[in-house]
Amino acid sequence: MKAKRLLPLLLAAAMGASVLTGCNEIKADAVGATLNGEEISLGFMNFMAKFQQAVYDGYLGSMYGTSDYWSQDMSGNGSDMETTVKDQVAENIEQLYLLEDHMSDYGVEITDDEMSAIDEAADKFMSDNSKVAIEQIGATKEYVKEMLRLDTIQTKMNNAIGAEVDTEVSDEEAAQKTFSYVKISKTSTTDADGKTVEYTDEQKKELENTVNEYAKKAQADFDGAAQEAGYTVSTYSYGSDESNFAKDVIAAADSMQVGDISDVLEDDNNYYIIRMDSTFDEQATANKKTEIVKQRKTDHYKEVCDGYKKDAKYEVNKSEWKKVKFDDLFSIKQDAPSSTNSTTGTDNTSSTDTTQN
Repeated sequence: MKAKRLLPLLLAAAMGASVLTGCNEIKADAVGATLNGEEISLGFMNFMAKFQQAVYDGYLGSMYGTSDYWSQDMSGNGSDMETTVKDQVAENIEQLYLLEDHMSDYGVEITDDEMSAIDEAADKFMSDNSKVAIEQIGATKEYVKEMLRLDTIQTKMNNAIGAEVDTEVSDEEAAQKTFSYVKISKTSTTDADGKTVEYTDEQKKELENTVNEYAKKAQADFDGAAQEAGYTVSTYSYGSDESNFAKDVIAAADSMQVGDISDVLEDDNNYYIIRMDSTFDEQATANKKTEIVKQRKTDHYKEVCDGYKKDAKYEVNKSEWKKVKFDDLFSIKQDAPSSTNSTTGTDNTSSTDTTQN
């Protein structure tokens, strides 16, 4: 018989959840999926799917109450949320086990100390949860240990793969300019009750005159004029790849020198007045370099994982996997702050209680 492999998933902040609900009808020894011919148990897949559900319920429940958001298309991708999350869980299985299969490529190993810490974390998980919760969520110590082991492997592989990336970024590539700006809505304002009120055509004309007068004052004292008018001054840094801010504002900024203050600029919805603060912001440029390196590592990690998947044969047992349902909502109660175990990457919450709504 082929050895069963377990579902990996990053352990969330709901570690130690106690789930009180009905009986679990999932057959733990059924085959949930196969990866390169090796079986993955449905029991563990169900455990991790329900665990992920509890994490989502922990914050979505506070926003939506007992409404059935799991049956809604929350992401706009044409699938209900239950299907979307289960697809993510199933996809994560493949990726993390493939990372395990390629550990030797990067000299990645799990130490005895790390395995000892994983064993202790698994014991804590089992002891912190009620018997009813353990049975409902389908947890076993072996499942939790395997999850933490794979989590550790993923962290190490992510770091090792990321180490292949070139971390040198030129000033030219990362260069950032920074300007201060005031943005004034052309279409609406907020009343005393915090409600949005649309401008009438007459009010829009009055606003245009007001903004032009303000812009004249801003030429002499940018910050003071904004304070007098009750406007907020914000700052924005951008580089050659800028695509988020209003195009006409960026075009104007590119023609300005330090200390220059613009006339009134606008897009479809807002007026802007800007002041160029730095044509080469050293701190913003350093931050951009960090961001570029981080993105390079993310892209390379994805590229490597996609390459593993290309050569793998992964099949989900759809007839069994569809039996996993998110019918009961969970709520998570945090009774104490959590502390992170840096060895396993696990968030060990001292006391967490998850109950059925």
